[in-house]
Amino acid sequence: MPSTLDVIIPRQANNDYRGGDAAFYGFCLVTALMLFRATVHFLKPDSGVNSIASIMVFEGTPDPNNIIYMFSAIGGMHQMLWVMFYGLVLSRYRNLIPLMFAFMVVEGFFGFIVGAIHPLTPEYFAHTPPGKLASVPKLMFCAVMLFVAVRRSMNPSALAGDEDEDRRALPD
Repeated sequence: MPSTLDVIIPRQANNDYRGGDAAFYGFCLVTALMLFRATVHFLKPDSGVNSIASIMVFEGTPDPNNIIYMFSAIGGMHQMLWVMFYGLVLSRYRNLIPLMFAFMVVEGFFGFIVGAIHPLTPEYFAHTPPGKLASVPKLMFCAVMLFVAVRRSMNPSALAGDEDEDRRALPD
Protein backbone atom coordinates (compact mmCIF):
# COMPACT_ATOMS: atom_id res chain seq x y z
CA MET A 1 0.00 0.00 0.00
CA PRO A 2 1.42 3.42 -0.92
CA SER A 3 2.12 6.03 1.75
CA THR A 4 0.34 9.39 1.83
CA LEU A 5 3.53 11.03 0.59
CA ASP A 6 3.78 8.55 -2.31
CA VAL A 7 0.22 9.41 -3.33
CA ILE A 8 0.78 13.17 -3.15
CA ILE A 9 4.29 13.09 -4.63
CA PRO A 10 4.43 9.94 -6.76
CA ARG A 11 7.80 8.57 -7.81
CA GLN A 12 6.65 8.57 -11.44
CA ALA A 13 4.18 10.86 -13.18
CA ASN A 14 1.69 8.94 -15.33
CA ASN A 15 -2.01 8.71 -16.15
CA ASP A 16 -2.68 5.96 -13.56
CA TYR A 17 -4.98 8.00 -11.33
CA ARG A 18 -6.66 6.11 -8.49
CA GLY A 19 -8.09 9.02 -6.50
CA GLY A 20 -11.70 8.52 -7.52
CA ASP A 21 -14.18 10.39 -9.67
CA ALA A 22 -15.14 13.05 -7.09
CA ALA A 23 -11.59 14.42 -6.82
CA PHE A 24 -11.05 14.13 -10.59
CA TYR A 25 -14.19 16.13 -11.42
CA GLY A 26 -13.44 18.51 -8.54
CA PHE A 27 -10.06 19.16 -10.16
CA CYS A 28 -11.77 19.76 -13.52
CA LEU A 29 -14.08 22.30 -11.85
CA VAL A 30 -11.22 24.15 -10.14
CA THR A 31 -9.28 24.16 -13.42
CA ALA A 32 -12.23 25.73 -15.26
CA LEU A 33 -12.63 28.40 -12.57
CA MET A 34 -8.89 29.08 -12.66
CA LEU A 35 -9.04 29.43 -16.45
CA PHE A 36 -11.72 32.11 -16.09
CA ARG A 37 -9.82 33.93 -13.34
CA ALA A 38 -6.50 33.76 -15.22
CA THR A 39 -8.07 35.02 -18.45
CA VAL A 40 -9.66 37.99 -16.69
CA HIS A 41 -6.50 38.98 -14.83
CA PHE A 42 -4.27 38.43 -17.85
CA LEU A 43 -6.32 39.98 -20.67
CA LYS A 44 -8.82 42.49 -19.29
CA PRO A 45 -7.55 46.09 -19.64
CA ASP A 46 -7.98 46.75 -15.90
CA SER A 47 -7.12 43.12 -15.01
CA GLY A 48 -10.53 42.96 -13.36
CA VAL A 49 -9.22 45.14 -10.53
CA ASN A 50 -11.86 47.86 -10.97
CA SER A 51 -14.54 46.20 -13.09
CA ILE A 52 -14.87 42.98 -11.05
CA ALA A 53 -13.11 43.46 -7.71
CA SER A 54 -14.47 47.03 -7.46
CA ILE A 55 -11.17 48.37 -6.17
CA MET A 56 -11.13 52.16 -6.34
CA VAL A 57 -9.44 54.02 -9.17
CA PHE A 58 -6.50 55.99 -7.82
CA GLU A 59 -5.76 59.57 -8.86
CA GLY A 60 -2.32 60.89 -9.75
CA THR A 61 0.18 61.79 -12.44
CA PRO A 62 1.50 59.59 -13.83
CA ASP A 63 -1.51 57.30 -13.55
CA PRO A 64 -0.76 54.87 -10.66
CA ASN A 65 -3.45 52.46 -11.90
CA ASN A 66 -1.26 51.38 -14.83
CA ILE A 67 1.24 49.85 -12.38
CA ILE A 68 -1.55 48.11 -10.47
CA TYR A 69 -3.00 46.70 -13.71
CA MET A 70 0.44 45.58 -14.87
CA PHE A 71 1.16 43.67 -11.64
CA SER A 72 -2.30 42.14 -11.71
CA ALA A 73 -1.77 41.08 -15.33
CA ILE A 74 1.57 39.51 -14.36
CA GLY A 75 -0.34 37.59 -11.69
CA GLY A 76 -2.83 36.55 -14.40
CA MET A 77 0.06 35.37 -16.56
CA HIS A 78 1.29 33.14 -13.73
CA GLN A 79 -2.24 31.86 -13.17
CA MET A 80 -2.48 31.05 -16.90
CA LEU A 81 0.77 29.07 -16.69
CA TRP A 82 -0.70 27.06 -13.81
CA VAL A 83 -3.87 26.45 -15.84
CA MET A 84 -1.73 25.14 -18.69
CA PHE A 85 0.01 22.84 -16.22
CA TYR A 86 -3.37 21.69 -14.86
CA GLY A 87 -4.41 20.89 -18.44
CA LEU A 88 -1.26 18.83 -18.88
CA VAL A 89 -2.03 16.97 -15.65
CA LEU A 90 -5.59 16.26 -16.84
CA SER A 91 -4.42 14.99 -20.22
CA ARG A 92 -1.20 13.09 -19.40
CA TYR A 93 -0.33 12.96 -15.69
CA ARG A 94 -3.51 12.40 -13.71
CA ASN A 95 -1.72 10.74 -10.80
CA LEU A 96 -0.45 14.27 -9.99
CA ILE A 97 -3.98 15.48 -9.14
CA PRO A 98 -3.39 15.01 -5.37
CA LEU A 99 -0.18 17.07 -5.70
CA MET A 100 -2.09 19.83 -7.50
CA PHE A 101 -4.69 19.92 -4.71
CA ALA A 102 -1.84 20.07 -2.16
CA PHE A 103 -0.39 23.06 -4.02
CA MET A 104 -3.83 24.72 -4.03
CA VAL A 105 -4.11 24.26 -0.27
CA VAL A 106 -0.65 25.78 0.23
CA GLU A 107 -1.59 28.63 -2.14
CA GLY A 108 -4.69 29.29 -0.03
CA PHE A 109 -2.64 29.57 3.16
CA PHE A 110 -0.11 31.82 1.39
CA GLY A 111 -3.03 34.02 0.31
CA PHE A 112 -4.02 34.48 3.96
CA ILE A 113 -0.43 35.43 4.80
CA VAL A 114 -0.37 38.01 1.98
CA GLY A 115 -3.72 39.37 3.19
CA ALA A 116 -2.34 39.72 6.71
CA ILE A 117 0.85 41.44 5.57
CA HIS A 118 -0.88 43.69 3.02
CA PRO A 119 -4.51 44.00 4.16
CA LEU A 120 -6.99 45.32 1.62
CA THR A 121 -9.50 47.01 3.88
CA PRO A 122 -13.04 48.06 2.84
CA GLU A 123 -12.14 51.68 2.07
CA TYR A 124 -10.34 50.42 -1.06
CA PHE A 125 -13.34 48.76 -2.72
CA ALA A 126 -17.08 49.25 -3.28
CA HIS A 127 -17.97 45.62 -2.50
CA THR A 128 -15.97 42.66 -1.27
CA PRO A 129 -13.92 41.27 -4.19
CA PRO A 130 -14.96 37.78 -5.37
CA GLY A 131 -11.48 36.42 -4.71
CA LYS A 132 -11.70 37.50 -1.09
CA LEU A 133 -15.16 35.94 -0.70
CA ALA A 134 -14.09 32.67 -2.34
CA SER A 135 -10.78 32.17 -0.51
CA VAL A 136 -12.09 30.14 2.45
CA PRO A 137 -14.58 28.00 0.45
CA LYS A 138 -11.89 27.27 -2.17
CA LEU A 139 -9.38 26.30 0.51
CA MET A 140 -11.91 24.01 2.19
CA PHE A 141 -12.96 22.45 -1.13
CA CYS A 142 -9.36 21.78 -2.16
CA ALA A 143 -8.50 20.32 1.25
CA VAL A 144 -11.51 17.98 1.08
CA MET A 145 -10.64 16.96 -2.50
CA LEU A 146 -7.04 16.30 -1.46
CA PHE A 147 -8.27 14.13 1.41
CA VAL A 148 -10.67 12.25 -0.89
CA ALA A 149 -8.02 11.68 -3.56
CA VAL A 150 -5.43 10.45 -1.07
CA ARG A 151 -7.89 8.30 0.89
CA ARG A 152 -9.26 6.67 -2.26
CA SER A 153 -5.75 6.06 -3.63
CA MET A 154 -4.67 4.37 -0.40
CA ASN A 155 -7.73 2.13 -0.05
CA PRO A 156 -6.40 -1.41 -0.69
CA SER A 157 -9.82 -2.85 -1.58
CA ALA A 158 -10.45 -0.06 -4.09
CA LEU A 159 -7.01 -0.59 -5.59
CA ALA A 160 -7.57 -4.34 -5.83
CA GLY A 161 -10.94 -3.73 -7.45
CA ASP A 162 -9.36 -1.35 -9.95
CA GLU A 163 -6.70 -3.92 -10.80
CA ASP A 164 -9.38 -6.59 -11.32
CA GLU A 165 -11.25 -4.23 -13.64
CA ASP A 166 -8.02 -3.52 -15.51
CA ARG A 167 -7.37 -7.24 -15.90
CA ARG A 168 -10.92 -7.80 -17.17
CA ALA A 169 -10.45 -5.04 -19.73
CA LEU A 170 -7.21 -6.52 -21.10
CA PRO A 171 -7.47 -9.19 -23.79
CA ASP A 172 -5.86 -12.59 -23.05
